[in-house]
Amino acid sequence: MLASLSSAKPQLTAPRCAVSRSGGSVKSARRLLSSLDAAPNGAATEALVKKFVAGSSKSTSLDALSFLLSISSPFAIPVYSRVSKTNWFRWNPKTAASIVTLLELQNESMEAEILVADSISRLSKSSKDLSIFYSNLIESLSNHGLTQKANEVYTILQSIPLSGRRSFELAIKSLCLMGKPTEAESKLKEMILLGYHPSRFEFALVAQSYGKLGSFSEIEQVVRLMEESGMEIDTVCANVVLSCYADHEELTLMVSWLQRMTELGISFSLRTYNSTLNSCRNILQMIDEIESLPLSLTGLIEKIQKDCAPDQNEALIVKELINSSVLAETVHWSESEVKLDLHGFRAVSAYVILLQWIEEMRSRFGMEGPAFPGEVSVVCGIGKHSVSGKSTVRSLVSKILSRMDAPLRLDRKNMGRFVGRGKAVKDWISQLS
Repeated sequence: MLASLSSAKPQLTAPRCAVSRSGGSVKSARRLLSSLDAAPNGAATEALVKKFVAGSSKSTSLDALSFLLSISSPFAIPVYSRVSKTNWFRWNPKTAASIVTLLELQNESMEAEILVADSISRLSKSSKDLSIFYSNLIESLSNHGLTQKANEVYTILQSIPLSGRRSFELAIKSLCLMGKPTEAESKLKEMILLGYHPSRFEFALVAQSYGKLGSFSEIEQVVRLMEESGMEIDTVCANVVLSCYADHEELTLMVSWLQRMTELGISFSLRTYNSTLNSCRNILQMIDEIESLPLSLTGLIEKIQKDCAPDQNEALIVKELINSSVLAETVHWSESEVKLDLHGFRAVSAYVILLQWIEEMRSRFGMEGPAFPGEVSVVCGIGKHSVSGKSTVRSLVSKILSRMDAPLRLDRKNMGRFVGRGKAVKDWISQLS
């Protein structure tokens, strides 16, 4: 099985990528990857893989295979070929589907077909097992952009009656990845009819798939179906719908949905802020013009209302957001410290929440208010996970605090944190108009 590939060096070099496994497993997998990268030819690759699997435990070999699959490395193919010959190997549909996809990416369609046939021969021939394998295969092919191959497999899947919760879940996910929300919704309804009780995840997947096509009435239809099934909308599902509207900058629908979330008592989250505010073009433009950026919520709303008249959607979005509990979940209040944590916020969201925080401090610690904590800080991060390695949030916060003459400075021990003494901050906020 896969003999021709195990004797030929893959054409692609795998990228380096971290995975969340034990340190030993990661190091072992990386050493193998490094050796395979340096192998001069296919025969050397095969020899290295054979030696590695023979000298490694079951868990180490499987972890290495999992690592290579997680980064879509073509070296997973010869490793799978060798592992599949061990006496402890146990076939599973997801791994097999991933290898088939890698073979297709390597233009080894014949080998891919052989592996598909081998996989089917291992199954019990039940419709449930077949549908799970084909659904895994569609998911893997779709995730790697092999749309035509995914459609070919879908044609086969259509002829197989689904049975069992897992087969429906995988089929719905696969159809959504293929951009077929109507078919996915049909499977969702069939799942309900058969009494399998889909989770919020399946409803959210179908809604999101409709959202990518801009089919907004269909999104509402899925939401109604979810409610009719006896399931309440939670924050995660609500954010999925909101992000669909946001992706198409449907501000009117966003406002209506935010108001509906409020009416239903659905909590807003950091993602709610990011999705909505990042679709507000006028506020985004203000962020780019830092020197004229309003330094209070009142000033921000007034400027939006003036600049965006008669369309008031952006102002309404801000008003809905600032009435939520997100600020309370973002700030740590104690007798010794007040800390605003902006990790995860996009620049425009950080701007709004920063203005909220300043107003909240003015409200809490007025001239006659309680004793002020000894330290005040704003944590932004230093851009470790950004593409450029620069924190746009930190840069924005720095400019805003500077314009407001705030007594918070970059912490020498943590360049992603602004910090100030409590008394100085109290004196500063008491002077703000």
